[in-house]
Amino acid sequence: MLEIFEVLRIIAFVCWSMFLVWSILGVVGLTYKPKKAKEPAKNVEIVIVSIASPKVRNSLLETIDNVRKLKLKFYVLVDEEAEMIPELSGFDLVVVPKTYKQNLVAKGRAINYFIETHVQNNMWYGFVDDDNIILDTEFLYEIPYYDKQGYVAMNPVLVMRKGKSTFTYIMDSIRVYDDLTVFRFFTGLLGRPLVGFHGELLCAKGEVLKEVGYNYNTITEDFHFASELTKRNYRTWQSKTKVSLKSPNSLHDLMRQRSRWFKGISLELKNASPSMKVIVGTRVSFWALGFFGSWAFAFLWPMWGPMWPALPGGIAYWLLYCYGVFKSNKWWFVVTIPLIGVIESFSWVLSFKQKGFVVIDKR
Repeated sequence: MLEIFEVLRIIAFVCWSMFLVWSILGVVGLTYKPKKAKEPAKNVEIVIVSIASPKVRNSLLETIDNVRKLKLKFYVLVDEEAEMIPELSGFDLVVVPKTYKQNLVAKGRAINYFIETHVQNNMWYGFVDDDNIILDTEFLYEIPYYDKQGYVAMNPVLVMRKGKSTFTYIMDSIRVYDDLTVFRFFTGLLGRPLVGFHGELLCAKGEVLKEVGYNYNTITEDFHFASELTKRNYRTWQSKTKVSLKSPNSLHDLMRQRSRWFKGISLELKNASPSMKVIVGTRVSFWALGFFGSWAFAFLWPMWGPMWPALPGGIAYWLLYCYGVFKSNKWWFVVTIPLIGVIESFSWVLSFKQKGFVVIDKR
């Protein structure tokens, strides 16, 4: 029995320590500031990728309205069977034929069709999901600078907005934390997307989109794209632009979303570069084992002896979720923070039931 306790103690210690490592990388990443030109880019087009169903109608129309205010050319990219096609006919609509490359799935399939039919070498394309709100235009001033330096892609900074669930909004504080720490360090400071991309306003140059493509059967297409850029030694940056996205409307949807990420990334690792395998493999392992470092095992902590080297990681964990509680304006949710690590760590178990791309309700 003592041997089991010791194994659990070591796993918990490693989990807490890894969280501290990511936080330290984030502090280093704070030194990163993106550069920009004096004039905005004129060769940028936005692509709104959507299933265009009643589940996403309100958020899709909100996203379209937001992009129109940028006064940039934009496309709405949908599948041939999308229910909202008649309603969207007044926009520049790109419809993916039902017969097009049926071996591909979901968003990646649609983007690959767009690449093959619309992308031009010297243009830049920003892909947004149908719940994304672009909060500023800093990225338009950055593109001319980084284009001249040979950079080929960028990601913005994420901020969350609340859907129907306060709890999932607080849980999504981890996404903001990741963007301001780990992603900023790798995508921005190092200029290498070694932890992947997120799909919210992923911008890339046309010639690189044509070279790399999205012609892969994967449920985490943005991670695969980042992996391919890394293998080709392409450079990236993290934009100053902030993009707001909606948190899942239910805990069930959040766990389904997380399980897709876990399964998709885990399957893609075999194709990644050696450095990406180590870095992302460590993060995925930390994700899977995080349950043992969670409050579910708090009753064992008095038996574990000195754990102080990992304590700063635990403090960082509390601070990031306290930030989410503060932003939610519902302070009593602070009592749910111990549950978050348990749920977040346990969500990957659903990946065994994950059979494809997950579309969550954004109504």
